[in-house]
Amino acid sequence: MKTILVIEDELYLSEAIKFKLDDRGFRTFTVGTAEEGLELLLKKEIHLIWLDLRLPKMDGIKFLEKIRNNEKLKDKKVVVVSVSASFEKQEKAKELGVLDYIVKSDLQLEEIIDRIMEKM
Repeated sequence: MKTILVIEDELYLSEAIKFKLDDRGFRTFTVGTAEEGLELLLKKEIHLIWLDLRLPKMDGIKFLEKIRNNEKLKDKKVVVVSVSASFEKQEKAKELGVLDYIVKSDLQLEEIIDRIMEKM
């Protein structure tokens, strides 16, 4: 079973994502901060990370920099799903090796999940 880590600080959205991913046969872990995400990555086998960029304390870009500089985590698949359509953030995320950058307002949740499933 493929495992997805969702790092999303909006609780209602996080719960909806988990429900839909679990319904499609994934094992889904959800956390509200990048720090919790880092902890979980070191404990569990994660196949893909769904990453919001606007997070409390450490933002998503800093999280990406941390995992890319960690020998055990540097090759993890990451898809950014953010409200930020900033060109600079998109470019920085791509430099840090994300598989995709999805702007939340551009797609419905089902469409975002379909796109993420293509990356698995």
